[in-house]
Amino acid sequence: MIGPWTRAKAATAAVLLCLPLVEGCSGNADRPARAASDDTTVRAVDPAAVPGVTAVTRVEQGAARRVYAAYPRVRGAEPLTERLAALVDEQIRPFTAHTADAEPLPGGGVPELNVQWSLTAASRRIVGVRLVTWQFLGTSGGEARRTLWYDGVTRTAHPSADLISGRVGLAALARHVRDRLGSRANPAQVRPDPQTFPSLGFNDDGDLVVEFSDYTVAPGSAGRVAVALDRAVSEPLLSALGRRARDAALAPPVGRPPPTRELAAARPPPARVDCAAAKCIALTFNDGPGPYTRELLRALEERRARATFFVVGDNAAADPALIRTAAEAGHEFGNQTQSHRDLTRLPTMQINSDVQRTQDVLRRAIGHCVTLLRPPYGATNSTVAGVAKSLGLVQVLWSLDPGDWRERSARKIADRVVEGARPGAVVTLHESHRPTADAVPGILRRLAAKGYTFVTVSELMAGRTVQPGGQFSGM
Repeated sequence: MIGPWTRAKAATAAVLLCLPLVEGCSGNADRPARAASDDTTVRAVDPAAVPGVTAVTRVEQGAARRVYAAYPRVRGAEPLTERLAALVDEQIRPFTAHTADAEPLPGGGVPELNVQWSLTAASRRIVGVRLVTWQFLGTSGGEARRTLWYDGVTRTAHPSADLISGRVGLAALARHVRDRLGSRANPAQVRPDPQTFPSLGFNDDGDLVVEFSDYTVAPGSAGRVAVALDRAVSEPLLSALGRRARDAALAPPVGRPPPTRELAAARPPPARVDCAAAKCIALTFNDGPGPYTRELLRALEERRARATFFVVGDNAAADPALIRTAAEAGHEFGNQTQSHRDLTRLPTMQINSDVQRTQDVLRRAIGHCVTLLRPPYGATNSTVAGVAKSLGLVQVLWSLDPGDWRERSARKIADRVVEGARPGAVVTLHESHRPTADAVPGILRRLAAKGYTFVTVSELMAGRTVQPGGQFSGM
């Protein structure tokens, strides 16, 4: 993927719709999604309807690079999880090596790698996972797309090309794709080779969707390159696995998303702490929910401590019941956008969409709009502030960062938090990092012994005037 990409993503952002606002959220969170008019839109499965899905994330933020990579862990499909982890590592390792010298980028900025996931099928026997990798290495960025298919019968993970029946099928697929792409692509790059077709999926009609990574078969100015082959054309090309994958993609979800409940109206708010009198500190957790969130909630419950969770929309959508449970326990939730991209690189409409989508996810889960936004990496500017203001959101940064994401020792993480703690501090931690989860019980115990009370960010802000769009970092 590493290369001198020259295309900005503004063309994609230009087609995003700015939806009407309701109390800081976009429109009606319960309305059905608008049908896609693009037949190359890959059908997606609501992860909340799939039992046992959690998100695994990897994060790095520093002067040399910024990395956010997430992929799903599907219960009972351990070989799939292992393969997804390997695919993500295949993206991170060369990016890390390429940015090791920490030389300034052309045009300025910090190199960024971002991996997002979605489910393209989720039956008891077939699971499809689509990864979209975006990276920035200077003045612009580009996307790579890859879809992996898991066969629950044989417990094996397959590349997309395995959906096609052998070399004959690949040759026919290449011919059809070249015909459909026409002058948009370089025909010589569409070869009958498994590596040519890293991302195959299906649209709502069951047509085969063939999509390519940027700059592989067409110039960057072409935008996303994809074609849809209708069922009559694609049926003879599919292998037995391919037909099962199509049927799984079209099958109804294995469960139903939990219904929306207006928790704010149904439950009285928890008693607030007066931080003018108490020795308050706010623990905040980023990038979740993830595999260790329930463990963190148990540790907080044991100490009767409350915290603020800034969630990524894609991850939160996979486990709304967990978010609802945490909210009922008195914890606070904030918005860390849908994709965890550096917002300062995005146009206004794309920032607006990325934030609004997570607002909707959280509103469906907890029954009300959240009022806090944590820009990924703490990266903000006047454009981000303007969007936050328009949505009624305060930007929350931090005053204490123990660098937990890079530390393997839970003891060292706890030591840094305890040594840096001050009344009124906002501590930033990463909940999908195993050593962080291990450090939290010690942090709670040691700070409680020093007389600290653990509060939410909103409790810490009480009595202070912070306007929507403005920043709060504690102290």
